[in-house]
Order: sequence, then C-alpha cells, then structure tokens
Amino acid sequence: MKSLIRRAAAFLLSIAVIFTVSICVPTLNAKAAVYAVWPTEAKYKNITTYFDPARNTYDTSDHHNAIDIEAAGGSNIYAAYGGEVISADWKDAYGYMVILYHSDLGVYTFYAHASQMNVSAGAKVKQGDVIAKVGSTGQSSGNHLHFGVCDKLLGAFPTRTYYDPLSYFVFSDNTGGSSSQPSNTPAAECGCSDDHAGLYTTKNVVTYLNIRSGHGTNTSVIGQIPANAEFTVTKGDGQWAHVEYNGVKGYASMDYMQRKEEIKSGMKIENQTAPEGTVEIGKPFSIKGVITSNLKITKVSGGVYFRNGEATSQCAEAAPNDVKYDLSSYFDKNIVFNALYEGEYTYKIVAEDTSGQAYTLVSSDFVISSDIYSGVMGDLSDDGKLSVSDIVLLQDYILNKSEKFTKRQYLASDMNKDGTVDVFDLVELKKAVIAVSE
Repeated sequence: MKSLIRRAAAFLLSIAVIFTVSICVPTLNAKAAVYAVWPTEAKYKNITTYFDPARNTYDTSDHHNAIDIEAAGGSNIYAAYGGEVISADWKDAYGYMVILYHSDLGVYTFYAHASQMNVSAGAKVKQGDVIAKVGSTGQSSGNHLHFGVCDKLLGAFPTRTYYDPLSYFVFSDNTGGSSSQPSNTPAAECGCSDDHAGLYTTKNVVTYLNIRSGHGTNTSVIGQIPANAEFTVTKGDGQWAHVEYNGVKGYASMDYMQRKEEIKSGMKIENQTAPEGTVEIGKPFSIKGVITSNLKITKVSGGVYFRNGEATSQCAEAAPNDVKYDLSSYFDKNIVFNALYEGEYTYKIVAEDTSGQAYTLVSSDFVISSDIYSGVMGDLSDDGKLSVSDIVLLQDYILNKSEKFTKRQYLASDMNKDGTVDVFDLVELKKAVIAVSE
C-alpha cells in the first residue's frame, strides 16, 4: 500500500513540475521572416552585444534582452517597422527610450539610450521614419542603440517574451521610408559588367548580407550570406552585384563586399566527339561537345583544317555570350565531314571567354580515304594471322629496305589508326604478335 502511495505521489509531482516549467519557460514559436529597415544609419552595423535567449527564462539584466548597435552620438534612429508610438520618455536604466507597437505583428520594438526623441506617444510612424537620435543616456557606456523586440509591457517597460531582432526581422538599409514588404518585381535589364567578377567575401558585416531578387533594397530578400563567408560575383556595376551563394542566385549590395580574387576561366569541353585515324570518304560524322566556362564565352571557332593549318570550307564560328555552348546545334549542322575529299586533316575547336584568352579544346588529326582496310590489322603477309614475319616486313618498310610494299600492306600496318605508318605502329605490332603467341 505504501509503495502504491509513493508511486502516485511521484506521478503527481512530475505533473506539477511539467506544468510549472511550461508556465515559467515560454515557447518561442517560429515566425515567418518580417521585412524591416536597419534601425541606425547604414554605416553603423557593429553589434557590440547580442541578444541572450536565457532572458526569457531568467528575466534579469544579467541576460541581454536586445542587441546593442554601436553608432555615433546624434545619428539617426529609424522605426524598423511601421506602428504606433506607445511611449517616448525617460525609462530609468534605459535612459530616453521610444517604444512602438506593431498591431499586425502583435509585438513591440524598443529603442533605448537615445540622446533626444523626435516623436511622442500616440503618434503614427512609418517604417524608416526618424524617431530619435543615438546617445548614451541611462545606464550606458558609450553611444549606441539598444534595440529589442518583445510581446508584452509591464508597467510601461518591455518584458518577456523577448525575441532576437536578428532572427525576427530580415533587414535592409533605410531608404527614407519604405513599405513593410519589398517588391518581388524583377529588376530591369541592368548595365552590369564582368569587370567586377570574382570570388568575394563580406565587408563590415556582423550578421549576414541579404541576397535580393533585384537591384535595390526595395526588392525581396531571397537568401542571406553569413559574415565572412566566401561567395561568387559574376558581374556588377559598383553598387550592386550578381551573386551566387550556397545554391542561391540573386543580387547584393557591393558596399558590403570585397573581392578576394578574380574568377578563373575554367574553360572546358565535355562529352565531345572527334574523328581519329582513317575515316572512309563520304561517311558522315556527328559533332558533339558541351563547352563551359566560369566567364561568358565570347567566341567559339573551328572545324576541319588541312595539316598545314589552312582552313577548309568546313569551318564555323559562333558568339554565344553565355557560360555554356553546345556544339551539337550550329556546328554540327554547318560542318559536313562527308563533303571532304581524300587527304590528311585536323579537326580543331577553339573557344574564348571574357578573360581574353583563347583555349584549344579539341585538336585531332585524321585521314579521309577511300581505302579502308577490313582485314586483320598487322597481317602484312596476308596469311590470316600475326607472326614474326609481319614484324620483319614492317621493319623493312620503315628502314626503306622493302622493294615492294603494297597499298594493302600499308593499310594493314596502321596499327594505331592515325593515318600514317611509322615506328609507333611497329611497336604496336610487336605487342600484338607477343599477345597472340602467349
């Protein structure tokens, strides 16, 4: 019986503890990003003290309930979001403080240690309005803005639940009063150039740099680049840049970035085809290959050339002005291999990008011939098999000791199928004979 009573008491006690904790520790539900303007002038982004979430558990000044933004005394303090002024007066340790209520969000923002206040209780303010000036009033050491977010007031003072402004809001610099939701309208065609392309990192960014859907702070935030992270800029105009970070492509202010190094071309071709050895006259050949570069490809040229470098009629040129180009479209349609006469040729593809450098991506020698050998390669004695006698015949030909060397023997001697017969074919023939004898 005593054991049963103890178990029942333990169960009731655990329920009481869980209930007490649920009252004392508020649940911070995740909120969708809210667009706001940075509450100080754009040049002031240095946060000296960050928000401490423990303030919602232990509501004491040991745990910071806001962020402190270092700024010059007398500089502007802006309304981060439009709302109503609840109070603008002296608040003891906070000094002069403005509290705004945002009815559509159900939260308050507070701005403390001001040197002067530019609004009064009951006033309606728009996002980006100047509401006060930075100072160091109250319990403060040095000019700064103490900026916080909470959902309740107690005795006209902020109280928990508090929220971290850096995660509650998505910030942009103040442009003199903007709407609370940036535009999603894509930017018009810009005049950005590749001159600004390179590998960049953030500059004077404490938290993150916003990636936007277009040029300007009136466009939507679609991503964020953490402070000191590296990212790619493909082009820019000195004010805004086309950026790529962690799979997100958009635009970011160049005021908060610095170039570490220029982008390297990385020009390459993949999945390409090229004629090799001896190609039967009149036989078609399909040109394939995808050229890519980190920079815009400005020119692709090439086709079929005589061995002396002179171009044949089967050449083409294109100006992609893109970072990718597929040879199977224009080049394949305009270069006709089955129109070539018998002879020795070189197939070559050269590409250039905005770096100004030309890259030879393909260079392949081949022969167009009406004589295509279909017998056993290396069978110079025409006995249907490979033997030492075949090696002797080829060796005599190469050393100019052979008085008779037929066209059939010449075609059978081209072991590596490069269109010519030389010592390299002799090496291949010896390998083949050894392989057969084993």
